[in-house]
Order: sequence, then C-alpha cells, then structure tokens
Amino acid sequence: MTFRHKNGLLNKEKMKAPIPFVILLHTVVVHCQKVVSKRGSVEGCTDWSVDYLKYKVLLGEPVRIKCALFYGYIRANYTHAQSAGLSLMWYKSAGHGEFEEPISFDGMRMSKEEDAIWFRPAELDDAGYYSCVLRNSTYCMKVSMSLTVAENDTDLCYNSKMRFFEKAELSKSKVITCQGIEDYIQPGAEPEIVWYKECKPKQWRQTIERRRDTLSIKEVREDDIGNYTCELLFGNFVVRRTTELSVT
Repeated sequence: MTFRHKNGLLNKEKMKAPIPFVILLHTVVVHCQKVVSKRGSVEGCTDWSVDYLKYKVLLGEPVRIKCALFYGYIRANYTHAQSAGLSLMWYKSAGHGEFEEPISFDGMRMSKEEDAIWFRPAELDDAGYYSCVLRNSTYCMKVSMSLTVAENDTDLCYNSKMRFFEKAELSKSKVITCQGIEDYIQPGAEPEIVWYKECKPKQWRQTIERRRDTLSIKEVREDDIGNYTCELLFGNFVVRRTTELSVT
C-alpha cells in the first residue's frame, strides 16, 4: 500500500519511524504496573514474585543465576536496558517477602556478569532467594529466583532430590540427555562428557551410544533401570547431572 504525496508516491514503509527503546520500555512498564497493581507492589517497585525456574546445584559446583526479567518479562535485553539508563541491582533474602539485603560481589567466587550472578563454586550458605531489580528514577521492576544448594547423598555422586526423571519402554529406544549444561559449554566447543551408572564407570554395550550430551539406548532392557550421571569439566570445577530411568 502507498500514500500519495504532493511530490509523488511515498512508500508506507518509509513513513514508519523506529520506536525508541525507551518508549517501548515505558509501554511495557506501564502495562506491567496495571497488571501487578491488583496484587500490590513492593517499595513502589513492580514485583513479579518468584520466577517458575528454580535453580538447584550441588555443593562445590558452579551455577549461574540469570535475571529472569530479560527472559520473558520485558521485551529488552541487558544491553538495551543499560542504553536506556536503567541499572540492574541484586538482593538476597531467606524467603520471598522477607528482608532483602543488597549483595556485595567479591568478583571471585561470586561475581555479577551482565544480567547474571555466577557462583564459582556454590556454598551451602548461598541458598535463598535472589531478586534482580531493574530501575531508574522513574521505573522499577523486580523478580526473584530461588537457589537450592545441597550435598550429595551419602556415598553417592548425586542428591536424590535433584535428579531428573525419564521413562522408557522395554525393547524401545530411549535417549537420555545431560540436561541444563548450556552455561558450562564454550561456544563452538564440543563438550567432553563422561557418563556413569550408579556413580560408577561402565563398559557400555554396543547398542548404547554416547553422542555429545546424550546417551542413546537403541533397545531398552530391564537392567537399564537406574541412575545415569553425566559429568563434564568447567574450568577447575566438575558439573554433574543425574537422571533416574524407569522402565515399563
């Protein structure tokens, strides 16, 4: 479609001016405030409560907590927010709604890196709720993320409450994935993953293939029931994920 101009035809697309990020953010914030005002706000800040994604990590392993605001709450990334004059601050509390203390980063074991907090590694005292607050003099938005830090079960390489669960059918194929390891793989690098069953090295039969971050069982048998742990190195740290496989 075109519009007629006194000097000729003017393409409609050329008449569209780009929407400044600040205006877009203003629209998002105003909309959020209207929605959240029904359940109240905290200290004048739009509070999105606790995000559905719960972080769980074993004692001594690294973990990255990302500010969920940039992953589903606002249509902007960290760089855009900075360009618009917004600051990202982090707070910690023992529970949602309890007193929140500003976090002091030592830049070593615990560091703030763009839109996330890195723990290298996590300690038991790190467990709690982490709130990221995006604000300037006019706007303020906040969301909290929960972090659980736990030790391995006695004489095991995993915590039974932190396992993933998969089901398989006898004689059918099944793929077990080493889940949640994206943050620990360098871009373009091929991860070196070692698989264990019941925390012990295993001589895998020919019908079980290891490919990148998966363990592929071509024909499931009853003795495949059990706990599968994948392990990879991240700097000087070890990252493990355990999946319990049941067979029907």
